[in-house]
Amino acid sequence: MRPALLLFAPVLASAAGPIVDASWAAQNRARLVVIEAAWLDGKAPEEYRSGHIPGARLLDTDRLENGYPRWLLRPVPELHAVIGSLGIGAASAVLVYGRDAVAPSRVWWVLHYAGVREVYYLNGGLAAWQRAGFPIETGDVAPRPERFQARVRHRALATTEEVRAKLHRRGVQLVDVRSGPEWSGAVSGYRYLEFKGRIPGAKHAGNAGDRAGPYQNPDGTLKDPQTIAELWAGQGIRGDRETVFFCGSGWRSSLTYLYARQLGWSRARNYSDGWTGWSTIHERAPEEAGITPGWHHRRSGNPVE
Repeated sequence: MRPALLLFAPVLASAAGPIVDASWAAQNRARLVVIEAAWLDGKAPEEYRSGHIPGARLLDTDRLENGYPRWLLRPVPELHAVIGSLGIGAASAVLVYGRDAVAPSRVWWVLHYAGVREVYYLNGGLAAWQRAGFPIETGDVAPRPERFQARVRHRALATTEEVRAKLHRRGVQLVDVRSGPEWSGAVSGYRYLEFKGRIPGAKHAGNAGDRAGPYQNPDGTLKDPQTIAELWAGQGIRGDRETVFFCGSGWRSSLTYLYARQLGWSRARNYSDGWTGWSTIHERAPEEAGITPGWHHRRSGNPVE
């Protein structure tokens, strides 16, 4: 009977927040389910097979989303099924890392939202692990599936309906972390997304994309959270307000949500559907031959600047 075993679950060495370094990860690795996060885009996982943190299970981010051309978050029961297939149980503590910063932050946020008990993010990913001199292994890791059920952290997610209801409401700040051209409406930011613009009233807090500038160091590690807090403060973004981060479809905003949690911002949220969900309704249309063959883009009717 598993419940009796939970009384004697090992205690992890304390972490100051969800962002941890390679030394902490190595110290606690035996007690963690380790996940390497990557968007494979239909390709074989050759990078993962060539070397990964010992015991790490690979998670293709496509498994968490509803596919081309929408790439929106799957319903909770489907997320729970994926999480369980990785060998994550109700009492598991999980470490997520990657070969960049944004994909693992996306997976970290999804696991956090879906109710995984403890989820940690390895700052600097595999490169930081190797720079610290820790070993890697090659080949595949086949996890033993678990039945995963947990209480969802609903406040971590903002829906389109909630964002629409809170436009221009005092005490709520919308924070756009797309690129400058996306913010200005010069581009949609995605080859598969037609409409351009921004959500009215949102503050622009710089591009949170990989190595884009304000959020990462040249070596791929994250900038000090206090530096980011100062950046946000300069733009009038404060931790004592409900803060809704968004980008195109929840990836870059997962990174800024991670920063906010590290800073202790308990009222932070991620609008995962982002500009895609705000601007566009995708409809199957076999005759459509535009930027997304087989799909028609219809404006959502939500207000746009």
